[in-house]
Amino acid sequence: MSRPLISVLIPAYNAERWIGDAIRSVQAQTIAGWELIVVNDGSTDGTSEVVRATADPRIRLVEQPNAGVSPARNKALEHARGEHIAFLDADDAMLPGNLELKHALLVRSGVDWVYGDLQPCDDNLRPTGEPLRATDGDVVRAILLGQATAIPAPCSNLLAHRRCFGSGLRFDENLSNAADQDIALGLARRFSHAHLPQALTLYRVLPGSMSRSVALYQDDHLRLFAKARATGLLDDPSFRRQCMANAYWSIGGSWWRNAHEPGKALPFLLRAALRRPSLLLRPFRRARP
Repeated sequence: MSRPLISVLIPAYNAERWIGDAIRSVQAQTIAGWELIVVNDGSTDGTSEVVRATADPRIRLVEQPNAGVSPARNKALEHARGEHIAFLDADDAMLPGNLELKHALLVRSGVDWVYGDLQPCDDNLRPTGEPLRATDGDVVRAILLGQATAIPAPCSNLLAHRRCFGSGLRFDENLSNAADQDIALGLARRFSHAHLPQALTLYRVLPGSMSRSVALYQDDHLRLFAKARATGLLDDPSFRRQCMANAYWSIGGSWWRNAHEPGKALPFLLRAALRRPSLLLRPFRRARP
């Protein structure tokens, strides 16, 4: 059997409501030679039934007990046969030219992986606001500083040559919502990349439990920065102080603004201010007309 040009990998957990849109968006791609692997991560709804109902030989369903999004992505990688690898979350979708344009840039530029911009959407995939623009600069530095978007939603956005993962790179199964930033760090440290300045992915912004979401964001990002320090990315003391100040400020701000829990916010805001006092002026600068 010939190798597919692109393997698209979707982890799915209780995604019955959304998975059909994701699958149809892959089927609508303007490039031929793709396969789609959906890993059902122990869903208790009709996710598997929706996938099976497509009856498309290019689509494979892999079942596993619930283990989390990172193990599901790693399972999909085990089954991928394509020359290139793309990821898509089950509640997102691709515009028809997504894979063709990214593949063309990858081939034309000779890089190992590419990424684009992102269009936030509502439940019905209707655009809400301006696209999120990715960086053209240093991806590692942009992710660690957290001052601007580096790569929006990498796991619905990137296309990589399979050699990137043949080197042993995998998703950190101790991470959840920071796993996509961690995989982007791993790719950017080891392989060449290019930015396609087009929003070719539709990203659903869905409501959830804010306190639970912020707690997960806190734990995941503290693990992400601990890992970055352990791997030498924060060896420079000045850079480390700036990165950690921004990280603590972001966590504290999320507790304050999003979860409305100032008691949980203040310790992080204090840690941030001790490392970078100028952060205390940021709200006043934003308030200026």
